[in-house]
Amino acid sequence: MNVLVYHIGSLGDTLVAVPALWAIRDNFPDAHVTMLTDEQPGRVRVQVQDVLDGSGLIDDYMVYPAGKSLAMARLLLQLRAGKFDCLIYLIRAYATDRRCWRDTLFFKLAGIKRRIGMQKVGKPSTTRASLPLAPLPHMADTLLARLQTAGLKTPPAGQGRMNVGIGKREQDAVARWRSGLPDDGGRPWLALGPGAKMPCKIWPAERYLAVAERLVAEYDFWPVIFGGPGEREVGEALIRKLGRGYLPAGVLGVRDSMAAMERCALFLGNDTGTMHMAAASGVRCVALFTSRQAPGVWYPYGDGHAVLRIRVHCEGCMLEDCVKEQMKCIQAISVEQVLQACQSLIKTC
Repeated sequence: MNVLVYHIGSLGDTLVAVPALWAIRDNFPDAHVTMLTDEQPGRVRVQVQDVLDGSGLIDDYMVYPAGKSLAMARLLLQLRAGKFDCLIYLIRAYATDRRCWRDTLFFKLAGIKRRIGMQKVGKPSTTRASLPLAPLPHMADTLLARLQTAGLKTPPAGQGRMNVGIGKREQDAVARWRSGLPDDGGRPWLALGPGAKMPCKIWPAERYLAVAERLVAEYDFWPVIFGGPGEREVGEALIRKLGRGYLPAGVLGVRDSMAAMERCALFLGNDTGTMHMAAASGVRCVALFTSRQAPGVWYPYGDGHAVLRIRVHCEGCMLEDCVKEQMKCIQAISVEQVLQACQSLIKTC
């Protein structure tokens, strides 16, 4: 059987799709699974291959440049030549959306008769007419529900598998990276994710320092700062002030970083793909969220995590850069609240 999975997005989008990808593998164990995804010229982002290569979930990839009409025409011919038996739609679009209608027509023209995940998929209400905003299902569970609606067997909500097959290859890469670094003295690692692509999601660096100083003093943690190249500067400052630590941000790739995360006792960070990496690595997370959208959708997946989110009158704004309110929701999260959340999780480890 030849299965095409359509999924686009960056790091966090890909990781929350992993439970659905496992369900696809379980339902079609002998299928050849190809993932169709896009690339956006001029935009730097983690590609799905960076996350999933080596996971055993995907056999092949088809990549097209977004927004180019000629490329879409070529893609249509490629899909027809691929003779796919089934399409599985893992896009954040709903049955009433124009995008879903357009994609339905496109894949019909591609000759794919069986299409899973496009029908009877209702869009959750995100209206701000009634505050506070009600929690919504996690995106991972929303994707699983699409498969279940189509008759596929899926795990209960919150119990999907996040494993992406991190193994010896990645562990060896971490060992090579550590070989030139100071010895951690056998101390437990504390993962920190102080960055984010959206300015509104960034909790102040000085507060991260204040929490990390307390945790290092109380538990003798070895801080490890994760993220991309954009987190190098804040990471260097944190390590300099803490007097110890490692900085894989911008050095280790996604899968190698996840191998390093498996060594961590706790993750503390913002609502980013880095947080989803920690959750997928089996690390308990203390996650700091804005109130820009409804609670629940992008929380760290699974049990045992602590989320701090402050309700404000303007929640649900969906802003990426909050100027008028000066990021009052995430600014309202105090050092003491974060410290107490970390201490509570540490006690249960």
